[in-house]
Amino acid sequence: MKSTLLTLFAFMICFCSMGQVAYFQYRVVPADRESEFLDKETNHWAKVAKTAIDQGKMAGWSLWRKVGVTEEGAPNYVFVNLYESFEKANPAEVWSADNLKTMGISPNLVETNSFTKVPFDYWLQLEDMVEGDYKYALVNYAMPKNRSGFIEENKALWKPLHEQNIKKGNLGMKSWGLMSVVYPRGSAARFSALTWDGFDTMADVMNYLRYNPDGMDAAFQEVISKSKMGEIMPEGGFEYSIIYERVKRIAPQQ
Repeated sequence: MKSTLLTLFAFMICFCSMGQVAYFQYRVVPADRESEFLDKETNHWAKVAKTAIDQGKMAGWSLWRKVGVTEEGAPNYVFVNLYESFEKANPAEVWSADNLKTMGISPNLVETNSFTKVPFDYWLQLEDMVEGDYKYALVNYAMPKNRSGFIEENKALWKPLHEQNIKKGNLGMKSWGLMSVVYPRGSAARFSALTWDGFDTMADVMNYLRYNPDGMDAAFQEVISKSKMGEIMPEGGFEYSIIYERVKRIAPQQ
């Protein structure tokens, strides 16, 4: 993915402890070119991302596939580039001419920009998380009336509940996180914050989403009684909750 040729902006969505800033780039990939896209991105461009990560110029890289169809022509893939800070977020250093040489092939032979579309991209900041490994991410896009209230309630009220469930192995959740949008912003933006819930299997995601009275235990009821989300998001909740499947991830060597 040659980010230097695109305007700055991808689910999330798999943070390591060092990644505090994320660049989300959403892609529309034609169905008849998906296998070509995946081959070029995961077998060639991913090598460039790994080189940059080994150099300390990026904190992580991943590619995610959207599960299902939300609307015709909507993005079906998203790249997530992670950086330690905005000061260290320099895509030109990541996708530099020297780093491109690590592919061992001419970039022109493996480019994907000519047959895919980038409808939008976002820069985000990590606000909080419960770390854990997962293959599927349920990303909840939000446009709260009171964004600071949304962030603070999630950190103070909802995070402890999710953390407890993750530690106990309840509801199949493996990770949880909270991010805020840095750019673009405004009333016409698609979302201004998001949360994600991580799972190992699609069955775990679906069981989490379905109506299940057993999941509404005393701890959940207590959180609901204290929540002010009805005032924070008066339009009725998240703008959209979308499932993404992890295709490939590169993280720093431990």
